[in-house]
Amino acid sequence: MKLKNTEKVIGTGNIKKIFTLGMVCCLLTGCGNMIPELTEEEASLIATYAADVVLENSKDNNSRLMDTEEETARLTELSEKVEKLKEKKALEEEEEREEAEQSSGGSGGASSNALTVDSIASFIGLPEFQVSYDGYEIKKSYAAEEGDEWEPTFDATSGKNLLIINLKVTNISDAPAVADVLSKDMKFSVKGDQGINGMALVTLLLNDFSFAQDEIGAGESKQYVLIAQIDESITEVNSLSLQMKKGEERAVVTLQ
Repeated sequence: MKLKNTEKVIGTGNIKKIFTLGMVCCLLTGCGNMIPELTEEEASLIATYAADVVLENSKDNNSRLMDTEEETARLTELSEKVEKLKEKKALEEEEEREEAEQSSGGSGGASSNALTVDSIASFIGLPEFQVSYDGYEIKKSYAAEEGDEWEPTFDATSGKNLLIINLKVTNISDAPAVADVLSKDMKFSVKGDQGINGMALVTLLLNDFSFAQDEIGAGESKQYVLIAQIDESITEVNSLSLQMKKGEERAVVTLQ
């Protein structure tokens, strides 16, 4: 009867583990003057099992395995994104050359036949969302989460700064929805004062707006970025516009 009560408190599985640990201790310490002779493989198995049982039942066990799984999932996501970027890279570079050639003639270039719009989301085709400009930053390097070792860092090339356009995507519907920019095959470029005029760069960042394809809850928001390179002498921007291309359609929206 006493044993049954003990089982309720400790649990049958734990009793078995404790008994097994007792057996392990006997094997390791021996009985009287008898010292068991174990092969290296047997000793390793016993030590490994004992360590697993102790860790499993330790109050200080914070599940490093869980942490590892999260890190692996994040790295897998990065790897998948890298593959998608590789497939698009050649096309993006060609588009950038074409846009640069068209824009070199001034205002009669890439945006000459572009429709002026007020809504980024409407042009892209995201009826459940509102995409709003959330300011800019100028840096030499950028990471979505500062100090996160698994988040890739994007660096400016020599003689350049990064112009980071911050965009806030808000689900304005009453149900979760996917902010799918990736499948729309969008092309973005940034234009501003001081000669700023260039394509948004291809990055490996998880919050790159060009490759957004995330579910966002009703009423919730998520931050994204578009990044272009500018001359390192530019430290402040007064006017900015975002030029968008979807297939043969073009549009421009004033950011500031």
